[in-house]
Amino acid sequence: MLQKHDEQKYFFSDHIQKENLEYLESLVPYMPGPIYWKDRNSVYLGMNKPALKSSGLIHFSDFVGKTEYDLWPQFADKIIKNDKIVIRTGQALQEEGAIMLPNKEVRYYTAIKVPLRDVNNNIIGIIGNYIDITAQKEMEQLKVENKIQKNIEKEQEKFTQLANKVAHDIRSPTSTLMMILDTCTQLPEDKRISLRDAAITIGDIANNLLHHYQQRQTGIVTENEERKPILLSTVLMESLSAKKYQYANLPLKFEAHFKDDSHFVFIKTHLTAFKRTISNLINNAVDAFEHRPGQVDLGLEANTEWVKIVIQDAGKGMSPELIAKIMDKTAITEGKQSGHGIGMAQVWETLDNNHGKMHISSLPGKGTSITLTFPRAMAPDWIAEGIVLGENDTVIILDDDTSIHGAWCSRFEGIIKEHPSVQLKHFHYGQEALDFIQSLTADEKSTIFLLSDYELLMQELNGLDVIAKSKIDRSILVTSHYIDPLVQNKAAKTRTKILPKQLASEVLITVIQGAAMGLTKRGTEKVDAVIVDDNKEFINVFILYAFDDDEITEEYTNPEHFLENLNKYPKETRIYLDNNYGTSKLTGLDVAKTLHDLGYTQLHLLSGEVFKDADIPSYLRLVGKNKLESLKKG
Repeated sequence: MLQKHDEQKYFFSDHIQKENLEYLESLVPYMPGPIYWKDRNSVYLGMNKPALKSSGLIHFSDFVGKTEYDLWPQFADKIIKNDKIVIRTGQALQEEGAIMLPNKEVRYYTAIKVPLRDVNNNIIGIIGNYIDITAQKEMEQLKVENKIQKNIEKEQEKFTQLANKVAHDIRSPTSTLMMILDTCTQLPEDKRISLRDAAITIGDIANNLLHHYQQRQTGIVTENEERKPILLSTVLMESLSAKKYQYANLPLKFEAHFKDDSHFVFIKTHLTAFKRTISNLINNAVDAFEHRPGQVDLGLEANTEWVKIVIQDAGKGMSPELIAKIMDKTAITEGKQSGHGIGMAQVWETLDNNHGKMHISSLPGKGTSITLTFPRAMAPDWIAEGIVLGENDTVIILDDDTSIHGAWCSRFEGIIKEHPSVQLKHFHYGQEALDFIQSLTADEKSTIFLLSDYELLMQELNGLDVIAKSKIDRSILVTSHYIDPLVQNKAAKTRTKILPKQLASEVLITVIQGAAMGLTKRGTEKVDAVIVDDNKEFINVFILYAFDDDEITEEYTNPEHFLENLNKYPKETRIYLDNNYGTSKLTGLDVAKTLHDLGYTQLHLLSGEVFKDADIPSYLRLVGKNKLESLKKG
């Protein structure tokens, strides 16, 4: 019998009987999907074009006369086994399987195989029809992977809760010890040092736990990380804690020496790269001891413009030639035997990206001191750098940890001796604190200063809930979760400042003599000007350029917050308004109209925008940000 050519719909070997061919020829055009024929030995005899196309082959001759062992051997055993079952039983069989295309892509199918019979009803092979179910299989696999991922996320959530609880339980007594130690001046120095070392060790455990947890949870942060202000003292302490554990087997000590005025200093940098820089330099200091006993010191000091970080060791030191290479940014190959390398290329990259400088002082055999200098950044709005009280204030302390209450008592002991009318009131439960506050009169509420923990374990309310419901304006959230964006965003909604719990022993507490700080008569706040602008850097420049040293200004970064405090200011107060506030729906023009309607007369619009004369009402003076000469008061 004559064979059909490649351009035809099907292809047969000669030995199939004429009757079968005529039957199949009439049937094939009307059958959906890929169709194929095999003889009793599972040798392909023919197929239609959909079958050829789905197989990934080009010519019918690539297919006919071959078995699965020739085409996709890794799947052949199962397919040919099912062929034999159909031939042996004479029954139809449904199967699911897979084939690998020439491009190595695996496709999945479901097939129906039936016996192929001659005119005498003898089984002479099989005929099959199949459907590609690859998309369905991939969807099923995706469902399985999603289920596995959900289980992983549940386990991670359990681990998150455990890690947070352990860190909370560890950091609270650490903060307690550090605050108490600062008041124990009568304690002998050796005992005081021992207690402080114990407190630092406990803090190291918490820092190390969170360090490993964050690595497990988030992995490596990309280099596209945004530059943000970082609270330097806490970042450096966490880095130093990690190194203590990393080098616990070496005879080394790690000490921090931070100046008193440096605890609340910020620099703007890429956090991940900055941590790697500090890690590299501490590693180099460790290598300098060559396994001998020694001490690595980490220092921090700051003035109004610059911040200095000092990493110092008394190790083997560096030669002038090596220092010259480093300062010239020449590639350094020595010091890599322990696996760290000297890491100076990364250090320079961090410095260059963040306007930093480096100075190296070293003597061979004496040691090395490396000083990094960065521009000091503006403190973000959320940070509470101090606690300012009136002499008749009541300070409410809300924390679920008893030791924290004792620590605050020790911290306030000297203040209460000097100002006996300042009172402390303690609560362990958020609802009890809220009930007490809500029972007070308006005047009594104005004398309240609230210091609240964020996490109140096993309670329905957290610290921010209590602050929001109590509506106490003078509130500070005291928490170890200060860096969490979620906590920062929630605090911003209630305009609540945040005090890192690690710095509770360092925060400055000031008492202003006179009436309670919350009592301010309507329209009696004596200031020369109020500035409402969401750019703190511009506010500082504006004050420096436009006001005399003896003039008093107050600043707001949020227009709603300003309007809530508007009653403090007399109607003749000069008020400067930005026009666009990133997080507010109000514009400066909106606020100016409200102020004008209330009788305020000295209104100024601070903007770099271009306005038509008709856009600026007569009661508002436009002050161009891009024209410094127009910033002079008047």
